[in-house]
Amino acid sequence: MNKHALFHQAKSEYSYAYDDKKLHILFRTMKDDVQSVKLSYGDPFDWTYKNRKARWESQLVEMTKRYSTHLFDYYFIEVEPKDYRCKYAFLIEADDKHYFYGSKRMEELEGLPPTDFDEGSFYDLSNYFNYPYLNYEDQANTPKWVKDTVWYQIFMDRFYSHSKKSNLPWAKLPVNNHEFYGGDIKGVIDKLPYLKDLGISGIYFTPIFESRTAHKYDTKDYFKIDPQFGTNEDFRLLVQEAHKLGIKVVLDAVLNHCGWDHPFFQDVVKYGRNSKYADCFFLDKDPILNFELTEDGSPIGHGNLRPNFRTFAYTPFMPKWNTGNELAQKHLLDSIEFWIKEFDIDGWRLDVSNEVSHDFLRKVKQVSRAAKADTFIFGENWDSSMPWLRGDQMDAVMNYDLSIPMWQYFDGKIDSEEFKNELTQYTALTPKHVMKNMFNQLDTHDTIRMKRRLKDNDERLKIAYILMFASAGAPNIYYGSEVGLTGEHDPDNRRCFNWDESTWNHSLHQLIKDLIQLRKQHPAFMESDYQFIDKSSISFVKHHKNESLLFLINDSEKSVKLNIDPAYQLKYTDVFSKKAVNVHAEVELPAYGYKILKFI
Repeated sequence: MNKHALFHQAKSEYSYAYDDKKLHILFRTMKDDVQSVKLSYGDPFDWTYKNRKARWESQLVEMTKRYSTHLFDYYFIEVEPKDYRCKYAFLIEADDKHYFYGSKRMEELEGLPPTDFDEGSFYDLSNYFNYPYLNYEDQANTPKWVKDTVWYQIFMDRFYSHSKKSNLPWAKLPVNNHEFYGGDIKGVIDKLPYLKDLGISGIYFTPIFESRTAHKYDTKDYFKIDPQFGTNEDFRLLVQEAHKLGIKVVLDAVLNHCGWDHPFFQDVVKYGRNSKYADCFFLDKDPILNFELTEDGSPIGHGNLRPNFRTFAYTPFMPKWNTGNELAQKHLLDSIEFWIKEFDIDGWRLDVSNEVSHDFLRKVKQVSRAAKADTFIFGENWDSSMPWLRGDQMDAVMNYDLSIPMWQYFDGKIDSEEFKNELTQYTALTPKHVMKNMFNQLDTHDTIRMKRRLKDNDERLKIAYILMFASAGAPNIYYGSEVGLTGEHDPDNRRCFNWDESTWNHSLHQLIKDLIQLRKQHPAFMESDYQFIDKSSISFVKHHKNESLLFLINDSEKSVKLNIDPAYQLKYTDVFSKKAVNVHAEVELPAYGYKILKFI
């Protein structure tokens, strides 16, 4: 047995409270290296006494080998501690020997594990892992509506223009970041029936507060809708109309930095360290402005510039907030509360959330939940995000742990086996209560459009959407992608939505409508685990209670015959056509073909 591969950590992705009663426990071994893993667990205070001997009231239960990657097996179990407290350790059987794996050391046991009133290190609770208490307050308590949401991301300037104020032709190419095309709030109101018909139940807006750019990530006024988009009252009407249709509204909070034009920072530009707002920012060196200004007082930047104050990246247009400062903190938290209380928004997406202090993120969540109990808080984290997802800060993140393996697979950077391996590892190491609320995306305003990533192959794009919709978490559609909008990196990925339906890919649009409905009808779509069934394809099975779905996928430009394991040679119903289907030893799929079948 490879002892170096064994791993567990309490209060982590290996041990977490699924809810206020259930504990999920994961244990790692080398792949195909052990015969079994059992869990010994109980309440540390639950002892009985007989003949002056003490007996710990514990249980020894078998763990399930739930996940296997190229390197490791992951054993899983869900337990419900009797009185919310849990001490636990692992009994490993390998090479016909038994090993006790505790929090401090591993020991080989002679013979079988001790039972009844026998003494021995197996019941030395000082060597047990501890989950001291399943406190309700420590739960994320993510609003129940989140996991069932289908999101739609809108970049306001490019979605739809009601006012038609812009002098630029709508949908002109190429797109430039400094251009304003006239998309506005009333334009979104005009298109709410379209979103409802598509099946959308949540809108996430990139920033819409006053700033000098089209992207609005350089906020000037956190309490004012940018006049380019409309007024605060226009936005109030938008939220009301969206809510009438059962559509939630989430805004983008840029709390890591503000814009150059923000009054606090402009006071610093004018008065330097004598400004009353100087400590709202990180002024590292003098002179604070180590660059020239234009006649209108804007920074003149260049690629080698490193400002003497901290910024987002190295752009002088985005000075970083010191959220530990009371003035800055109050200003930002007041804005968080303002839009929830005064306009009834449903949550916040936190820009660059992994660069904002954990302490301040906790305050953001507290203020949000105090203003409205069922607000949803999710962040922009591009890397593994467990430190942010322990219940005290954010409910979820933009799920790049899912997106990046998908992108790399579809880009041809990893093969199908590595893709399945990375999906399995992601599934194993992401807590299930977190995974179901993740914000899943194929593309955003920060990435290449998925269609362009696939070299504008609409048929392959359908497979990508099937994979996203068949993943745990809430799927997001980046505006226009549902009708085939394409584009390279920023700014080309921010093209205007072409509302001329003759330009749309109607079969893609219909598939996405169908997938949205299928997720509602078939809970197996939303389950966490992929059970891959075929080495030659990315086909898989998903289970939910008594429902099982078979996803047969040919991600190839040629027709293929999939060899079906006898365990799956059964009778099914095609979820699209509702027709009965008999699956035999071979199933032929055309190029980029797919079937989603429900076990009868």
